[in-house]
Amino acid sequence: MSEYQYYEFQALDRPLTASEQAYISSLSSRVQLSATNAIFTYSYGDFRGEPKEVLEKCFDIMLYMANWGTRQLMFRFPKTVVASSVFEPYCVADKITVSRSKNYVIVDISIQDEEYGDWIEGEGWLAQLVQLRDDILQGDYRVLYLAWLKAASIAIEEGEDEEDLVEPPVPANLKKLPAAIETFTELFDIDQDLIASASQVSIDKKENTEPIKEWITALSSEEKDYFLLKVATGEINVGIQLVNRLRELFKIPKSDSNYDTHRRSFSQLLENANEQMQQRQQREKLAAQQEKIRKLEVLAKNQDKVWSDIYKLLEFKQSKTYDQAVAHLVDLRELAEYQGKLEEFKVSIKQMQKNYSTRTGLLSRLKKVGLL
Repeated sequence: MSEYQYYEFQALDRPLTASEQAYISSLSSRVQLSATNAIFTYSYGDFRGEPKEVLEKCFDIMLYMANWGTRQLMFRFPKTVVASSVFEPYCVADKITVSRSKNYVIVDISIQDEEYGDWIEGEGWLAQLVQLRDDILQGDYRVLYLAWLKAASIAIEEGEDEEDLVEPPVPANLKKLPAAIETFTELFDIDQDLIASASQVSIDKKENTEPIKEWITALSSEEKDYFLLKVATGEINVGIQLVNRLRELFKIPKSDSNYDTHRRSFSQLLENANEQMQQRQQREKLAAQQEKIRKLEVLAKNQDKVWSDIYKLLEFKQSKTYDQAVAHLVDLRELAEYQGKLEEFKVSIKQMQKNYSTRTGLLSRLKKVGLL
């Protein structure tokens, strides 16, 4: 299998300047570049830049994928709107890390999993994930918690003690995930039973509209002027800064994560996940059985017609019609087993074998599916 690497960067808060675009262009002559996006794809060779440095200088989010089993998602957040300390509970060594520069906080989710080794195209994924950055800025840390689940499971495979890994604060609304987070769980292949296990203690919280207009009246004239000046000078993310300040004034939590819930070890989560898996498999088995019975009962009402269709198909003496006829016979065998009439069905098959004894193509197909 040939090598495949995919880097995509997206600018969300503001478009790239001309000098920034020139810098990005200098990294590769094959870059797909716009004022807000840069894509680098390699089937051989490597990226000449340092991804985290490129992100910090120019962009707000980055996706990297390699077909040897690496998937990486990085976010850049301005220090003016978020503190790095809120991300620290979600960190897992070498897999989810937080770094700081003069102006930014970088959150790096980097997972190496041999299950990622299958071929997958990178194009189109990041567009479905950009909403995650805004969600995090608004205090929705569900994606960070789910990333922790994946990182912790990989750490266990690498020899980490399950009891040493204790879950971070559990966000609200884990039982119902929006499209961007669903895409994230698909891309990073996060076990659905593990998510179900984790979500058992996640509270269901309705989205409340905050009374921003009323809150603003509590600001002093000096603070109002302070925020107006930020707006007038074109500072980025002033709205988030203002909402954070108002939440601080009215003692509103900045996130929906529950810091009071008992923090479970990863071994407890795995035990619950196994229970969730068994319950899910039982539900799926029961549903499959019910669906099979429904189809058999429909077939029972039409079995005379199906037998007639089978004999019509056999008259064509073609491979395609033989396949269709045998598929019908397999269904009729299941119906006979369901009705307790398997011996009668076998008699019909023996008669068919006798009637079509020279049809080697048909007989070989009947043997292949165990009808002879």
